[in-house]
Order: sequence, then structure tokens, then C-alpha cells
Amino acid sequence: MQMLNNQESRRGFTLVEIMIVVIIIGLLAALAIPAIHNSQKNAKSATFINDVRTYSAAAEVFSLETGDYPEDVGPGVMPTGLDEYIPTTKWTAETPIYGRWDFVKDDKGIVSGFGASGHTASNAQLMHIEQKWDDGSLSTGKLRSLDGGYYYVIAE
Repeated sequence: MQMLNNQESRRGFTLVEIMIVVIIIGLLAALAIPAIHNSQKNAKSATFINDVRTYSAAAEVFSLETGDYPEDVGPGVMPTGLDEYIPTTKWTAETPIYGRWDFVKDDKGIVSGFGASGHTASNAQLMHIEQKWDDGSLSTGKLRSLDGGYYYVIAE
């Protein structure tokens, strides 16, 4: 029987080599997770902004054609006549920042507006939307945080 030297008898990975690979994979995952989270936050913010632009334009056209803004109804309920401008399934679905779409009229000091009522977005995410699109303040500008909702003011 012939003795094999150390190099010929080694057929697998050592524990140290496996641990190094596990550490490298862990570091790569630790770098990727925040980037994925940021891209999800950016996508939700962009979707919310796009929806606000679409609904704002629809409300303006509704107002021009009917002479008045849509009525104030509960969250998630499509105002009468607005379904000609916005798909009902889109309006009644959850908003990108959670909560339900809500149209307000002559309420909270606003002649007309709409927004996400009962949203669960953090102030950081709302500020992210503000800084991308409005004046950077949750209490002024077109986008405002009001009574647990986040609203776009069409007319004051």
C-alpha cells in the first residue's frame, strides 16, 4: 500500500474556506438589502406621484365639464361621475402608500382635494415624496398631511 502525500489526499473544502465564502455572501447580502429597500421606496413614491397627477387632471376635467368638483365621499368610495375619468378598480384599490383614496370637498379648509386616507407611510417616506415633487413641507404646498391622511389640494 502506497502512502499518499497531503496534497493528493485533500479532496474537500476546509472549514475555514467555507466560513470565508459564507462571510463574503453575508457581506454582499448586507450591501444589497438596503439598495433593494431604497428602490422599492422610490417605486412607491413615483407610483403615488403619478397617481396624484392622473387623479388631479381627472378632477380638473370633471370640474370644467360639470361646473363643480366631485362630491366628498368616504375613503375608497368613487365619487359619482368621476368613474368616467378614473377606473373604479384603481380608485378603490389600496394606494401605493397604503390607505384608501379619498376625495374631500369643503373640508379641512380645502375647497377640493384628494389623497390617501389612513395611510401607513412613515414621515420619512412622505418627506421623500415631498422633496421629489412639492415644497418639502408636510403642512404647506399642494401635498399636505391632514388628519391621518396625505392629501393633494386642488383648490383652496
